[in-house]
Amino acid sequence: MSLAAQNLAHTIRGLRRDVLVLQDQNPSNVLPWQQLCATRGGQLRVIARPDDGDWAVPVLAALRGGRVAVAALPHCHWCDGSLVDLAAIAAACRACGTALVVDATQSLGGAELIDYAELGVTFVAASVHKWLLGPYGCCLCYSPRRFWEGAVPLDFHDRNRHGAEAVECLPMDPERGYEMRFRPGARRLDTAGRPSFILMPMVLASLRLLTGELAPARTIPLLAQLSSAVAAEARALGFGVPARHSPNIVGLRPAVGMPDADYFVRSLARRSPPVLVSARLGVIRLSPHVWNTEAHVAELVQGLREALGRPGHPGTPIQARL
Repeated sequence: MSLAAQNLAHTIRGLRRDVLVLQDQNPSNVLPWQQLCATRGGQLRVIARPDDGDWAVPVLAALRGGRVAVAALPHCHWCDGSLVDLAAIAAACRACGTALVVDATQSLGGAELIDYAELGVTFVAASVHKWLLGPYGCCLCYSPRRFWEGAVPLDFHDRNRHGAEAVECLPMDPERGYEMRFRPGARRLDTAGRPSFILMPMVLASLRLLTGELAPARTIPLLAQLSSAVAAEARALGFGVPARHSPNIVGLRPAVGMPDADYFVRSLARRSPPVLVSARLGVIRLSPHVWNTEAHVAELVQGLREALGRPGHPGTPIQARL
């Protein structure tokens, strides 16, 4: 996102000075834009969480004002998994000339696949350590030609320069220094760590897994079944749950009068065996994956009941299988 912000600074000009983000959006897709606004005289415009969970409605309303330079959004919210209608927003961004930057870290590999090229987005980034099952320290990016052909990389090194693929070390000309021409395509934006013999084989193995045994066509229906079962049980207990959430993330918002999210997380962790979930800004976040089963869902629901002081038997377990 820092790479996108650096190369979209020119979009903040004239009346277009706003950068759109969502309330409680992940910091990685907010802080670079805060910095850009501070240095370019822009305005960070935070879209408040809608009561009905439909982020697209207020985002589209903001875009109609003609003041938005960049819409920096996720595919789903990292706290509760609520989906963002990127197709509708992308169409509006194209119509009004707004750059659309997407952080796909929370969804890529665990949610429906999106053809970002077809949507016409300006830039997409996804850290591989989440649903792409890769290591920390690597991020995959996509950008169309209109972005990368004039973009400047975050760091300056020789590995993305013309001729670097053919030699171990680029020669230095005594008068002109090193080669300044970039390698063709988006390779110009590669970081110096691209040839890492530790990270890249791990990323490659993860991507092969995700295009083979754990292909989205096999895993996403399972994740949707698990998270939908949790959502239905949680609603029945009185928790707030997004009407439309990503298959891989569903957030439970404690209702008025309930203990806070941290209480439920601690209570579930004390069970034997422990039920491990997380609290994110007032929401209990659950992220099922292929190793989870219907028994885990039943144990979670029972734990929520007991934490609420409502002991009882969980509903009929679902039959989720990969």
